Amino acid sequence: MPTFKITGPDGKTYRVSGENAEGAFQALQQHLGSAQPSAPQAEMPDEIANLPYGQPPEGMAYNPKTGQMEDLRSEANPNTPTGRANAAALGVGQGVGFNLMDEAAAGLSSLTGGDYGYDVARMREAERRASEEHPGAFYGGMIGGALTNGAGLARNGLSATTNAIKAGKGLAGVTKASAMEGAILGAAQGFGSGEGVDDRLYKAGLAGFAGAGIGGALPTVTTAVAGAVKGATAPFVAPFRPAQYSDKALATYLRRSGKTPEQIAGIMRAAADDGQPMYTMADAMGNAGQRALVPVTRTPNDARQEVTDFLIRRQLGQPQRLANALAEGFDAPQTSDQVSRALTSARDIEANQLYTAARRNAGPVNVTPILERIDETLSPGVNRVVSPRDNIGYDTIEGSLARVRKMISDGNSQVTDFNTLFRAKLDLDDMIARADAQGAGNRAHYLTQVKREVDRALENASPAYRNANDTFATRSRVIDSVAEGQAAKSGRVRAEDSIEQFNALTPDQQQAFRSGYVDPIIADIESHAMGPATNRARSLTTPKYEAEFQAFAAPGRAEQLGNRIGRENRMFETSNAALGNSRTADNLGDIDDMANFDPAVLSNLLQGNFTQAALAGARQAFSAGKGLPPRVVERVGRSLMETNPDQALTTLNRVHGQQLSRDRLRALILESMLQGSTPGIARLP
Repeated sequence: MPTFKITGPDGKTYRVSGENAEGAFQALQQHLGSAQPSAPQAEMPDEIANLPYGQPPEGMAYNPKTGQMEDLRSEANPNTPTGRANAAALGVGQGVGFNLMDEAAAGLSSLTGGDYGYDVARMREAERRASEEHPGAFYGGMIGGALTNGAGLARNGLSATTNAIKAGKGLAGVTKASAMEGAILGAAQGFGSGEGVDDRLYKAGLAGFAGAGIGGALPTVTTAVAGAVKGATAPFVAPFRPAQYSDKALATYLRRSGKTPEQIAGIMRAAADDGQPMYTMADAMGNAGQRALVPVTRTPNDARQEVTDFLIRRQLGQPQRLANALAEGFDAPQTSDQVSRALTSARDIEANQLYTAARRNAGPVNVTPILERIDETLSPGVNRVVSPRDNIGYDTIEGSLARVRKMISDGNSQVTDFNTLFRAKLDLDDMIARADAQGAGNRAHYLTQVKREVDRALENASPAYRNANDTFATRSRVIDSVAEGQAAKSGRVRAEDSIEQFNALTPDQQQAFRSGYVDPIIADIESHAMGPATNRARSLTTPKYEAEFQAFAAPGRAEQLGNRIGRENRMFETSNAALGNSRTADNLGDIDDMANFDPAVLSNLLQGNFTQAALAGARQAFSAGKGLPPRVVERVGRSLMETNPDQALTTLNRVHGQQLSRDRLRALILESMLQGSTPGIARLP
């Protein structure tokens, strides 16, 4: 029998045993006679007074309005209403409030004159009755309240699980977020279900640990279940709903590409603007799109031949596209030989005009400095001037110089006519050219020294000749730049050196250099063997070419040229991924396709073995059900081969929107399961 402490009218504390608090109080009244005990607040049993935080025994609560201890579990107690609707409402409150709604309601009641301890005890007794008498309504309400929390968190961007799914972080990222969110929610529910600080902290830790485990397991479990259901139903549903399944496949490839529909359409549009309208959606997707074409070209379906032919024809056109890209990028539509001939012809025409004007306005020429320069070799020293030459014959250098001397002097008289000396100069130019061609560098050196004196004499006789000479030299240097560009293409020339040489040229010389540089590169591309397995763009991506193309390309065209070459590499990668490598996969697909015509089914039917025929047919059905059916594969293949940027954007926006809806649904389901499990987690510890 419990013992209660009651304060009497004399201020003394009495210990009274009784069946309950009311019985003990009445016993003390009888003991004291007419005197009434006071201070009902002291009307606490020992087990209440000695409990931490002054909590009453289970089911008992002190009602300050009546001054009596109440047995809240008594069916006659009107302060603990029950009923299915009330049970559901209590459950919702606890679910929304993380098991703290009873404390919150009691706290609000205390602000208007209520007693916190009594109200908390009354509400918890009501919750106990609700959970026992109407468990479905109570716990359903708790789950509903928790789901309301989850929806609010997700809507306001506070759900880590929902945010991870929307960000497309994959199973690992979603699992991590779900585990973290489960731990937080479980800890909150556990804290709210406890009594006292120590108990609350204990239950918060325990429920948080359990919530982390359940939260971490939910994404994997739901993914596995969804995958199993999809794998089991796809072979039977996909043939009748190919559009839905092809859109799902495209959404998967879009997500793996890491690009938005607008980015992919923008890439395709830029390719079309750069003269590469054959650039497809698969190319723009990158590796994801390339790998997506493999089942299209390696399994039997109606789009297989169409896609294969497109890729082969496109790759066969690569040499011409690259040649055009290089010619346009370097502004060099003609070969280097054509450029040289055109420049030479233009120079000669201009020179004839300028030299004609120079001859027309020329005065007499003085050839004495020319003769002196020749005689430095033919008659060195004063004595040779006055003494006859010996009979030793001239060497080739002396012979060439003597020939020039005879053209301007016979020993007694000298040339004074400008035109006569000019013709001698032209003959001298030919002699120098022949010496260079014969490898006679020394002879060319001596003749060049004489030529300088001839030019000087002509310039002194005609100021216009100097201008003609300078113009001719300038045009000649432009022509020489063509050969310099051809030499720079060699792998023996460092990119740093060729770029420095190019930057030192005038704009006209740079353009001639470009023609000489790019012409042999185009010739190499056009000379390679034809075939869909050959990638001529790869040779243009060496570090030397990449640096030189950026420096040598025509102004404003370097970036476009680099993009066009990069796309050619990407298009080859797409073709190679879809058509290259081993043909084993093709052979297996063809064999499997032919195997669908199984004579065993017909044979068993004819023999009356209907059971065996049915089993064979079932095996055929499940074999055909592996992967996606041909109708879905062919739709995916044709979509990936789309070259119209606007149509591609429309398709990708549609599948992207469907994927977002599926992601939102997945997030809602996962969030609901996570939120719905946390109240139960908190109760279990």
